[in-house]
Amino acid sequence: MNNINENRTDERTPGGEKNKAELKWFILFLAVIFFLPITILAVMEWFTSADAFAIGITGFMQAVIVHGGLGLVAVIIALVLFVLLIRPDATFLQKVGRTAGILLCVAAAFFLVRPLVLDIPYLKRPEAAYLERLEFEYSRGIGDYGSDDYYLRGVDMTGERHSFEISEKRYEEGRALWGGNDYNLFAKVTYLPHTSTLMSLEFMTELDASGAELYPPSPELPNDWESFSIQINDTVYTLPVPLAAFLDDGWVISEEDAGLSLAGAEGPYASYEWEWVSLTNDHEQDISVCVFNTTESTIPVAESTVGGIHVIYGNYDFSGTELRLPGGLMLGWSTREDVLKLYGQPNDSFEATYGGYSLKYEIDDPLDPASWKLGFDDSGILDDVMVHHQAYFRSD
Repeated sequence: MNNINENRTDERTPGGEKNKAELKWFILFLAVIFFLPITILAVMEWFTSADAFAIGITGFMQAVIVHGGLGLVAVIIALVLFVLLIRPDATFLQKVGRTAGILLCVAAAFFLVRPLVLDIPYLKRPEAAYLERLEFEYSRGIGDYGSDDYYLRGVDMTGERHSFEISEKRYEEGRALWGGNDYNLFAKVTYLPHTSTLMSLEFMTELDASGAELYPPSPELPNDWESFSIQINDTVYTLPVPLAAFLDDGWVISEEDAGLSLAGAEGPYASYEWEWVSLTNDHEQDISVCVFNTTESTIPVAESTVGGIHVIYGNYDFSGTELRLPGGLMLGWSTREDVLKLYGQPNDSFEATYGGYSLKYEIDDPLDPASWKLGFDDSGILDDVMVHHQAYFRSD
């Protein structure tokens, strides 16, 4: 009897151990299936949101993983479609569809990988820019495990708009400085231009000296304010100047002003007829010019002379290098201190009724009135420019 029991025990033992091993593997499988996705999502969340990985070379590696991974998937799909394409039993319609799929996947892979390749030369010398009109935005992730995305957006000195993904830490830091400085804040960034990867980020309450050095003005723009020259986009105008010079450069007289005519100054010491008219260009920029008829005959407005220009920053038609004053001063970027340092003490200065400050530089000549009136916002940034250089009446 004892031998029979021992034999039964011996027969059951291997099966019991096998069942226990299977149970352990099953539990381990469940643990892997349950915890591995959570672990991967947690690591990805940390990798994409940590400040150390969101900016710099690791930020570029994120772009490589995302763009390269998607490009690899597109190549794999193209290869699978190619294998199916060469099967002898494929129909004509199947061949057409698979060929189109291959072309689409190859094109997708090319455009996904191309920015990565083009940005490689910029890893050692990334592009640099100063941004203003900053915006801090974020989008919520999908579901409980989706990570939130944080963005910094702004306009550089050339008027180009940029958008960069940043970490939550830098987002909170920037918003705190932005709100604490009455929403007047600059950002100095270096970046890879094709993937928009942020390499460095510095928030600034005022510009440093190297900012203007990145974008020198036209060599035709004088340094002296008494030149009464102004650079608009890439062209320098010196007042007074025929309105035809603006029209030749692509500016168009507004419809309501296009039909105007100006009477001539017929007699000695007669006043010149003048009007303010609006000009626009292909960039949807708008300026106001004060035009004069300095002849003795009535002329259409297109033949008049520009003796004054007025541009404001509030409508954001111009930014930075798109409008510059003598010495390279820039609308929306230069400060009152910059103006005082370059132009010296003004002939007059006063506070505006609704905040801000104005400086006036003028030549004391009643026969040839000429002046600059420069307005600044509450933070001291140049936001209003009016220049005039034209007599109002005949001198004979």
